[in-house]
Order: sequence, then structure tokens, then C-alpha cells
Amino acid sequence: MIARAADPRIDYVTYLGGIYSDTANSIAIDSTGAAYVAGNTYSPDFPLTSTAFGVPDLNQSCGFVAKINPSGTAIDFSVCRANQSAQAVGLDASGNIYVMVNDVSSGASADNAAGSSLVKLDPTAATVLYDVPIGGQSSQIHPEAFAVDGAGNVYVTGSAYAGLATTPNAYQREVAPGDSCLNTIPTPVATGPCPDAFVMKFSPAGAMSYATYVGGSGLDDAHAIAVDSAGDAWIAGETISPNFPTTANAFSKTFHGELDLWPLQFGDAFVAELDPTGTKLLYSTYLGGSAVDGALAIAVDAAGAAYVAGGTQSADFPATQGALQTTYTGKTVEPCLRCDDGFVAKFSASGTLVYSTYLGGWAGAIAVDSLGQAYVEAAQKPPIVVLNPSGSAVAASSPFGGGRMVLDGKGGLYTAGSTGIQVFFSTLHALQTQYGGGGSDGFVAKLDFTQPAQPALNALVNAASMLEGNYSLSAYNGAVAPGEVVTLFGSGFGTDPTVSFDTVSAPILYASDTQINAVVQYEVFEPLVVTVMSGSETIAVAKLPLVDAVPAIFTTTGSGTGQAAILNRDGTVNSPSNPAPRGSTVSLWMTGAGGMTTFVRDGSLGPLTAPFPVPALSVSASIDGDQAPVQYAGQAPGLVAGIVQVNFAIPLNAKIGSAVPIGLQVGYFISPSVTMAIQ
Repeated sequence: MIARAADPRIDYVTYLGGIYSDTANSIAIDSTGAAYVAGNTYSPDFPLTSTAFGVPDLNQSCGFVAKINPSGTAIDFSVCRANQSAQAVGLDASGNIYVMVNDVSSGASADNAAGSSLVKLDPTAATVLYDVPIGGQSSQIHPEAFAVDGAGNVYVTGSAYAGLATTPNAYQREVAPGDSCLNTIPTPVATGPCPDAFVMKFSPAGAMSYATYVGGSGLDDAHAIAVDSAGDAWIAGETISPNFPTTANAFSKTFHGELDLWPLQFGDAFVAELDPTGTKLLYSTYLGGSAVDGALAIAVDAAGAAYVAGGTQSADFPATQGALQTTYTGKTVEPCLRCDDGFVAKFSASGTLVYSTYLGGWAGAIAVDSLGQAYVEAAQKPPIVVLNPSGSAVAASSPFGGGRMVLDGKGGLYTAGSTGIQVFFSTLHALQTQYGGGGSDGFVAKLDFTQPAQPALNALVNAASMLEGNYSLSAYNGAVAPGEVVTLFGSGFGTDPTVSFDTVSAPILYASDTQINAVVQYEVFEPLVVTVMSGSETIAVAKLPLVDAVPAIFTTTGSGTGQAAILNRDGTVNSPSNPAPRGSTVSLWMTGAGGMTTFVRDGSLGPLTAPFPVPALSVSASIDGDQAPVQYAGQAPGLVAGIVQVNFAIPLNAKIGSAVPIGLQVGYFISPSVTMAIQ
């Protein structure tokens, strides 16, 4: 199906979790549109339909597999395996379910397990068809990804130290000799040869078809795997080996350099293809520039072309002419694979580089449709973009993404991940519309790129910070405060929407089809329910945590970051070219200060003469972490109730600069930091 240029329709979004921490790590779909989700739960109230394989325990991960019906409204089945962590899930053409699990029974964490195995379940998840360990000495092997073909062959990749039980005719029987590396899996042990990437293939019965290393003298790690229609396994990852095996038709046979920040090491991305028997390396190439590069995801289309995504800090990464983004825009100084720009590259079935482009944020997932459009999930806004077949333009995008995704071949995209946001704005009638609790919940969503966006509420944020309310002082979890000016983003709001908190209509300051600015009433109570309507149509209903204050400072750009909207003592606007002198008094504006000491009518304008309403909680200001005396904090004269003016003095010893950090504290609640200019 051809993706539309507009946002896709969001068919459903559902939480998946209980009162403790839950994560969704992988997703697969069947021909009916049912979603199979694998992850971990510690919640005793996780929605299991059977306890035959175990139950969640607050102190130990239980790896779950849940099947969600095509409409996202109910669970068909859900089971979990005690003392295990479920990392990936896949299906074969017969509906059998494959799960890659880590054993955490010895007390290891879900991310640092003692051993891994491959589990095959029947289509109802009631019977274990096989359970086979991955590799030889479990402490030496770190599987990261797997793929399943229609016949039920399973292909696993990752990294392995010496000791992997390779097969007799494997492409590479032993770990490559060379550099020494500290083995940190599962705990640090004596140094030895660096790990290489590996690939294993299991038959439908669970027997080992092949197992081989792929690597050179340095550390090599495969993060992703895909299988084409011929049974060739494509892997992608990162390497610091100057002699990583490349083929004659490689795009690049040259290693672009190693960066060591012990124990972290960085090098190039790599892409490699093995034949169905694991005996021949059909294609292998470096991919990168002079700084940090690594591939994190790979997909293969029907023609055998491979699409690779990852992260880079290389200003000389080989972007192709005419690509979507040909210039590096990252700014992080420290070496980091998952920090700055992402990249997407397409290789033809013969290994020719078709296109290569930077992307705004590092890319962790990729899928491809029948037209050769690449769906990429990246650390950017919007989080999902669809690249056209030539990689030269964005054909579509989505404001919603999760970290793992799969296409159904009919224009539908399913995504799963984890969230700590208590107000995630799940869709009406979803399986689980409210946050379960704990540090995180899993979630599952379906998007339809063949249909335009329907009326939906995507986010509710503080109108000054553009962030969800700070509920725990350390995480943004959707909390709101009495009198706070908030911004709602979404679609289909119409020209005359209504926003209600606790069934009472809130004052609306601005409204368009995609944005509403409203004011939370002062008289509200927890649990606070927000309802958004367009005419007689209900767009969203969600519960919001209610707290005493969600302070945030308005900025000149309206983005919530950078230069604060401040007037100097002479009434001019503070800016790098017009700094405020030390010892002077300046004024700024904020919202989210909470209740006032005197009655304030919702939606009214602040009085122009004293007395002025003042916040019930104390207000303090800081400049670069040091206190700045507050001379006035109260309702902003002539502005809508909920906007507070704060006047504070700049100490004589304050830091000088064009972007000095400043902040406010209301009671125990701290605003995000913004900046001002001081001389």
C-alpha cells in the first residue's frame, strides 16, 4: 500500500501491565492482525490467562507472551515463564510461536542473564514444542536478535567469546585471534580473545542447522538479523576489527578507525550476508566514517535488498547525493552510538549501495513495505518516518512510536515498547486504558498508513515547558496542577472543541484542529478526568495525576527551552544582545504554580491594581543553582488567571553569560531549566 503524506490513523493504543514494572520487548503479527507481544513483568496482577508456566514475582522477572486481538480490545491468551526474561518473539506460517528468553533464575538481571534459550510454543501457547539452549558455554554468549522464516527455521545473532559450539562446515569455526578483551558477560572475568559476531540456524524441530562466528581480531557485535526469501541471513552491527572479513563486492573494505574509552570501544558499522548453510559469506562490508558508527536494525525486501539503520557521529558518514539528509547535525561531544544522528542505508541484493542518508536521531528499528518504502523508528520527532524508495524524501510520518515494530503488508504498522508516562493517552475501548503502576508499563499500538489520521488526543503538556507534568520530581508522568495553562496536541479537534476537567468545561484560550490551549480549573480533585470533545463526538477521556504544582517558565520561542521570556528593569526584552545587569530586577512569566491564597475566577483576567492573588505555595528563584531573591510572585496583571508573574533580583555575584541557567521552585516542585542573559 502507498503510505499517505499525512499522519496515519491510530487504530488503537493500549497499556499492557500491572502494579509493578512491565516492559514490552518485541512484537509479531499473524495474518488476522492479531499481535503477539513478548516482554517481562514483575506484576502479580499482570493479565495472564494461564499460570501453567509460572506467575510474576516482584523480585524476579517473568517473561511473558501475550496475544492481543486484531482490534486491540482483548487478550486472546497470555502466559509467562517464571525466572526468565522474554527478549524477542516470532511466528512461522503455521502460527507456532518462537520466543528467545534469558534465564534469570540465578539472580541475574533481565539484561544480564546467565543463559539464553529458544522456546517454541504451539499456536495457543499451551504446549512447549521445544526448549533449546543457545550456544555452548552460556556465560560466553550474548544473543541479541532472531528471525523466523515461514517454515519455522530460526536464525539467531549476537556476540560470542571463545567456546561457541560451531558446526563442522561453518564459515568461521573459531573466534578470530587477535586483541584481548575483558569478558563482562555475565560478570567480569579474565581477559581473552575478543568476542565475534555469530549466527545460528535452528531447524523447525529445534536441531542446530549451523552455527558460525563472523568477525576479526577486535570486538564484533551483531545487533540485528533478517532472512530473505532464499534463506540467506543478513546481520548488522558494529565492529572494531581492522580485519573484519569483507567480500570482493563490498561497498567498503576499509576500516575507518577504532576509538577506545575503556571499557567502551567504538568503530564502524558492518553488514554481512550468509548463505542458507552458514558455510559461505556472500556479502560483507564496513559502513561508517571517522567517528562512532553502528548498525542497530536491518530489514530485507522481496527483491533481496537490505535496509540498515543505526547511529553515527561521523561527519563523513557516506551519505549519497540526493538523499534526504546529507549533512551531519549531531552535537554530542562524548562518543556515543545512541546519541546523535541516525542513518538509513539501502543495499541491493548484489551489495551495491542504493542510498544512504542521515536521520535526525539514532534509529533503532526498521521495516520495509512492498514498494520499497522504509519505515524507520528513531529518537526524533516524529518518531516514525517513512522514506520513499529512493531515500530522498519523507513519504509519511507518525507522531507515535514504541521501539519495536512490524508491518502487516496491508498498510498497518504495529509497534510495542515501554513507557513510564502515566498519561499515555491510550485510545478509547482499548484493552487497558489506564497505566497499571510501577516504574513502567508495556504498550502496544496499531497504526494504519492507508488512512488519514482520525480525531485523537496525542499529548497534554504544560503550555510553558511543552512537557508532561512532573509527577515524581524526576520523571514526567502527565500530572497537572490547579490553574495550570496546558496545551493539548492531536487531530480532529474542529473549530469549536470543548475540554472538561471533572466534567466542568475549562476556559479555552486557543483552538485549532490540531492544538488547544486551555486552563485547568482551580477547583479540581483527584482522580482528575480530562475529556476532549469536538461537537458531540468524544475524542478522548483520560485520568491525570493531580499535584500541587507543575511550574514552568515561558520562553521566547514557545518551545519550553532556551531563552526565557524576561523583561529587564527598563522594560526591554532580555536577550543575548540585551543582557540584564547584575543587581537589577527582572520579570518573567510562568504557569503551573497551583492554588492561590484568594479566590480566583477561572478564565478571568488578573487585576491591574493591588491586591493581587498570590500562590499558596512559596516561590523561589535560582540563577545557575544559586538563590535569587524573589520580590514578587503573583497573578500576572491583565493576563488570564493561571499565568503568574515573578520578579526577582540578580545578585551582584551572579554568573555572567548569554545563556545562564535559571529556574523556579514552587513548594517542592522544580521547573525545567531555561536561560537568560546577564552582564
